[in-house]
Amino acid sequence: MLRSAAASWTLFFGLLLIMAGNGLQMVLLGIRSSDAGFSNVATGLIMAGYYLGLFLGSLGVPHILNNVGHVRVFGAMSAIASAAVLVHAAIIDPYVWTIMRILTGFSFAGMYIVCESWLNDQSTNETRGQMLSLYMIVTMAGIAGGQLMISFGSETGLELFLLASVLVSLAVVPILISVGKAPEFSAPERISLRRIFQISPLAVIGLALNGMSIAMVFGMGAVYGKSIGMSTSEIGYFMTAPVIGALVLQYPVGRLSDRFDRRVVILGVSAMAAGTLLIASQLGIGNFALLLVCMLVFGGFLFPMYSLCIAHANDFLTPSQMVAVASGLVMMSGAGAVIGSPLAALSLEYLGVASFFPLLASTQIATAIFVIIRMTRRRAVPSAAQGPFIAIPEASSAVAATLNPEAEWVMSEEEAGDAEDPFKDNPYVN
Repeated sequence: MLRSAAASWTLFFGLLLIMAGNGLQMVLLGIRSSDAGFSNVATGLIMAGYYLGLFLGSLGVPHILNNVGHVRVFGAMSAIASAAVLVHAAIIDPYVWTIMRILTGFSFAGMYIVCESWLNDQSTNETRGQMLSLYMIVTMAGIAGGQLMISFGSETGLELFLLASVLVSLAVVPILISVGKAPEFSAPERISLRRIFQISPLAVIGLALNGMSIAMVFGMGAVYGKSIGMSTSEIGYFMTAPVIGALVLQYPVGRLSDRFDRRVVILGVSAMAAGTLLIASQLGIGNFALLLVCMLVFGGFLFPMYSLCIAHANDFLTPSQMVAVASGLVMMSGAGAVIGSPLAALSLEYLGVASFFPLLASTQIATAIFVIIRMTRRRAVPSAAQGPFIAIPEASSAVAATLNPEAEWVMSEEEAGDAEDPFKDNPYVN
């Protein structure tokens, strides 16, 4: 493990810089949108642009990668993302900002895919799980660090835009100086969403709602903080708390899901997240310390849901089917994320700031209700038959699924040839 991590230090350092730049932009643009006088709806659409770009990038970048290679793609995507940050500072216009956020999302999708495919190539079957865990830790630490950087500059100056641009630009340097050979790349197989829904309805719906919730927090959390009078530093702490919570609770939640019916764990996580949000809505306003605690606990339950849903789907699959299904599930999460920010923006605009936490809680309640429905429709997979929980960062592409030590990169020829129903022999799929 240590040898593999040391050999990949350039990737992890580059990833840390990428995520720090991304985390800073999340908070900065929310604050600056309010300062610029943009409506909440306009801000929601701007922030949704990032997730739309991620969605489009996950579809388009693999084709580019096959043609020009990893290093060139990473360099090009870093340059585009860096330039997009500076355009935000130069042109204060909601339409321009939306386009820039789409470009940023597209570029970040490309950089994620490059990093993940490179890590996959440098990992062995024995180290894949640990490398994926380290990837998750570096990703979350980078986001948290970037969000805290909001206090490094003036709320109205250009310093923070320049800092975000520099971080993204520097991320390409460790990659370019790497002596490692660029890996061969093959885009994951894809199957229809309809078939994935037949395999695991809970994973599909759960990931859509989870993506929606995460986009609400990252897209409109800074706007909410600004609306209730938080200082710039307080907004940074407010946005960082859920990420810290995710780092603390990701693995304990995962271990529980390995010992018990995963649906019960998903139900408990959703219920606890909803309860924490309702406490925040009633008692957190005016009590910043309590609000931070609530956000930390909420993040600790929200972010593991991504990995829980993928693990739940994997329990019904053979290893050769996991990557194809994970690819579709990541797309579903992305589709939910595109909806999340505008939905939160509409709520803030027309129902007021008091609606923010209840709206977030409603997504968790909806997840819990759907879990209960599914528990009446399908028998549980025995704990002994469940695969291990693998923590996958929410800010990842479908390529991250290849780091799952339980999965195989390519379907067998027999499964790939059975395009109508490659899962027909699975006893748990109905």
